[in-house]
Order: sequence, then C-alpha cells, then structure tokens
Amino acid sequence: MSGLARGDILTSDPYLEATLVDAEDKKTKLTFITGVVWKTLNPTWEAEWNLLGVPDGYKVIMEVKDKDRMKADTELGIATLELNGPKLDGTQKHDVDVMLSATRKYGTVQVSTTAHHSRGSSARLQAPTTSGPVRYSRHTSYAAGMLTREEKFEFYAYRMRLNHLMEIFGEDPQQYQHWNRGYDAAQRIFADSLEGLQIRNALHSQHSYLYRHGKTTAYNDLRTAKDLGTLLHGERLKANPEQDLKMTVFTYSIVPKGMYFSETGTAFFQDFMSKHAMHANRSQEVLFSGEFRLIQNPHHLDNWTLLIDNNSGTYSPRKDDLHKVKELFVRNFPDLDVEVYDHEDSYLKDIRKATKEMEQQIVSQQKQKMSLFSSSSFKAEASKEESEL
Repeated sequence: MSGLARGDILTSDPYLEATLVDAEDKKTKLTFITGVVWKTLNPTWEAEWNLLGVPDGYKVIMEVKDKDRMKADTELGIATLELNGPKLDGTQKHDVDVMLSATRKYGTVQVSTTAHHSRGSSARLQAPTTSGPVRYSRHTSYAAGMLTREEKFEFYAYRMRLNHLMEIFGEDPQQYQHWNRGYDAAQRIFADSLEGLQIRNALHSQHSYLYRHGKTTAYNDLRTAKDLGTLLHGERLKANPEQDLKMTVFTYSIVPKGMYFSETGTAFFQDFMSKHAMHANRSQEVLFSGEFRLIQNPHHLDNWTLLIDNNSGTYSPRKDDLHKVKELFVRNFPDLDVEVYDHEDSYLKDIRKATKEMEQQIVSQQKQKMSLFSSSSFKAEASKEESEL
C-alpha cells in the first residue's frame, strides 16, 4: 500500500481489516485481519486469505486503521473490491483506492487475487467459507514473564483467528456457553454490584495488558500441526528436547473473534479471579473454554496431538459440545490428531495431578531462590555498613 494518511503526528501504525459482504443484503459474511506494521505510510502486509464458494455479487471491504495503544484505533480509509465478472477469473492484480470520505482519497492498496471455479465439495457449499490459513498474533509481556519463569523473562499470550467458528458453533449467542451460575467466583465476577463491576474492570485491564500490540508482537499464519507445535513449543524444545510437553498447560477461551490463550503460569495467574474470563475479556458467554496440552510424537517429530478439555469453572462448557471443539481443530489443522476430554475424565485427572506436583516444585524452587537473594542482599548491605563505620 502507498500514500496512507497519517494516524499519528508524523506517521501511522497501520493494519487492514477485510470483510466479505454480500452486495445485496449488505450482511457481513467473513472477516480477516492483518498484523500491524509500525511507523510507516507505505505498509506491506503480505497476508493471505483463502476463500471457498464466493459467488458473483460479493464485495471485499477493506478498512485501513491506525493501531493506538491508549485509545480507540483511528480510521484511515476504506477500499472496496467488487468480486464479479472478470475479476473472478485467474490471477489478477488490483489497485484499489482508499477513501477517507466519498470524495477524499488517501492512498492505494494493492491486492492480488487468484480465482478458480468451484468443484467437488466446494461447489456444494451453501455459503462462502474460509479455507485458511489460521492467522495468529503472539503478544509478549516481560513483567508477566518475570513472575512465571525461572530464567526466561518473556511471557506469551496468543490470539488465533480460527476459521469455521460460526459454522460449527452457530451465530445465536443463546446457544453459547454462558457463565456458570453455580460457581461462586463466577457469581462474584458477573454480579450486578460495585464489587462485580470492579472485578470485571480488573479483568478487562489484565486482558488489555496481555494482549496489547507493540513492536514485539509477532504476526503470521499457521497451516499445519507442525507450525502450531513450533509456535507453542519451539523455544522450549530447543532448550530442552527431552521436556515432557504433557506438563505444559495452556488456558484458553474461544469467542467469536477467535481463540485467546496463554500458558498457565503458576505465579502470575494465582491472583486472577478467573483466567478464562480474563482471556474472554470479561464476556458473559464464550463459544468454549478450558485447558489444552500439545504433545509431540517422539518417534515422528512432525506428528502432534492436541489434548483439549472443558476444564473451566467460570463457564463450565457442556461435555456434549466437546465434539464441536474437535471438529474445529480438525478443520483448521487436518494433520493434527485431536483428543477431547471432559474435565472429570480419570486420565485427565492423573495428568493434572502430576502437573500440579511439578508446579509446586517450581514454586518452591522460586521461593528458595528469592530467599537466597534476599539473604545475600542483606549480607551485602551489612558489609557495606560495616565498611562505612
């Protein structure tokens, strides 16, 4: 893209949000978002969006926005690409004007499209759908990392824009997983009271902190189970190839905007009223939530298995809906083995028990290190005072 308007004093931090719209009923069908390119008026996103079953008469509306850290993002203009006639044939390049108003042009966005006539199962689709890849953003927090790691100071929170969410879970919020009215902590969080409001505001602040965008935020896409494994475990396996990945637990919440999750830190999260409500940004309902583990086949390193459950007291997802979670991941990562478990499953309980014992050992070691550090600091200070005397 070139010639972008300034969102800040001298430059912009632009990203693009695309929406596939039926030109007749104006309804939003599918959405796509790029990463942020910092401090530029001529960004290059290199993002790929694969769609199936798009008929004539649809439009791609591209909103260019400036990412702001402390306030709402600034609109920088809208570009519209009409998908009809010859624009659906072969590979073509399009220069689309970015309009800030009906008469004010600010820049041009270059879009490349490759279209094929639908065949087989694609031709039988009742509505357009996304076929991939899975876009993600990885958000780095150093303060949180200092509270959860022994030697590593980065803590990562992830957002994955999983495809097929509405196809699998539906569009009716009444069918989603509402907060658990039988759970004491959830009652406090969502209570219509001053305390409830304060807790929800705190959860929102925690969510905003962990998922804020900055120069250390990584944006990319995932196409295979190996890609997912590399994203979540690449660094730890490089440091320790023998590590038992089954002991590494991630807490997740799936909402209409995607899947939000992070590794379940033993120290950082212990003061959170609800990890799942935090990841869901205090939402009263989610599509699903729980915990998961991603493990590697030791004999075939490209083979990965996802162990995912509904272990969330705040939302208490229905056991009968676990098959939807499996379908979601199978459709997004066809080469990923997916096993779903109810939180009461005996196998899962054994894993949780072993994980908890390991976490307690880590916390004990961290406390011991802190004690030694404090003692050393005291002795150093005492020696300093003696020398001054």
